[in-house]
Amino acid sequence: MSVSVCIFARNEERLLPRSVGALDAAGLGVNDTAHILVNGCTDDTAGTARSLATADRRITAHELPIGDKANAWNDYVHRHADPAIPVHVFTDGDVTASEGAITALGAALEASPDAYGAAALPAAGRSRRDWATLLLANNYLSGNLYALSGAAIAAFRRQSLRLPFGAKGEDGLITYLLLTDLKGGPDDSHTQRIVIAEDATFEFDSLQANWRDLSLYRRRLRRYSERHFQKQVLYRLLKKDGVTAMPETIYEIYTQEALATLRPRLDPVNYWFDAATLKRLRAKQMLAGVPS
Repeated sequence: MSVSVCIFARNEERLLPRSVGALDAAGLGVNDTAHILVNGCTDDTAGTARSLATADRRITAHELPIGDKANAWNDYVHRHADPAIPVHVFTDGDVTASEGAITALGAALEASPDAYGAAALPAAGRSRRDWATLLLANNYLSGNLYALSGAAIAAFRRQSLRLPFGAKGEDGLITYLLLTDLKGGPDDSHTQRIVIAEDATFEFDSLQANWRDLSLYRRRLRRYSERHFQKQVLYRLLKKDGVTAMPETIYEIYTQEALATLRPRLDPVNYWFDAATLKRLRAKQMLAGVPS
């Protein structure tokens, strides 16, 4: 079964070679392909990706000027992915796929003809057990490692269905789209569209107590805050009007009316990040003059 791997890489100069180096053991075949989507980097991830592509004919490096994972996902799905390939594996440049993970994802899709997606499970991280339980119980995808079928790629293209530029948490949005059979709306009961590949796992480096990782942690909490508010507003629109309500950019959803309903969470970890996020969103809305 042919496979195409898409690796999203933003400022992953240090870890990208490890991620790519794990692909063979994970199941990438000699005639398979891998695409590295370098997006908006300030380090030499692009140079690293080019070197990896030069050393391995299966790899192609693509450079996008803007650091946006949703945009990079759209670029792969609508420009580079071949729908005739039955398995498309998505992962990040700081993630290591476990031995046999790609093979397991492909086997899960092959064994479930109605499935559009296959989810892998975490083998690392302090909360990996709770995380895996959540994925298993709800048929969720994790953006660290998952697969889409060629039929799913074809369906996204046929419907010209793209993720909004600037969207955070693309895995949750893709999960919702698959569970609604790519229609949106309130019916997210199509669990046959996502299968869990329990033999497919992934690992990543946990954050450590140092200045570099502290900065990463702060950026992560800021991103999680944006995702928290995005889910409230965007999913309300999609459940009401279906995928026709999908905006081109995520900031279109933050109208005066929508922003007026949002409040920071009250727990001490998220409150200040939520307050700062709302301040930024309201400033963007005023600057753009988005109508209510």
